[in-house]
Amino acid sequence: MKHNCAMNQFQQQAIEAKLKYFLGEEEYDRLFTGFEILQFDRNILTVCAEGADDVQRKYSWHIAIVAEAVLKRAVRFVNVVPVEEYKASQAQ
Repeated sequence: MKHNCAMNQFQQQAIEAKLKYFLGEEEYDRLFTGFEILQFDRNILTVCAEGADDVQRKYSWHIAIVAEAVLKRAVRFVNVVPVEEYKASQAQ
């Protein structure tokens, strides 16, 4: 996992827990399967999730706010990639 800021498992888990709390467990589990923070560089947070299109459209703002609170750094844009696309790029 490539990060240009200090990202750790605790921060990943804290972001997941806050999102689950705000969005509700059912909605979180439906769209955020495989959710992982991939990179944070130049105020752009890149994550992957199964429901990438819906997450990008409906919840990127929520991810940004939660990530800012946990990371204590500004998040100006959230890029959500599908889990399958991320795994395919890692296999190459």
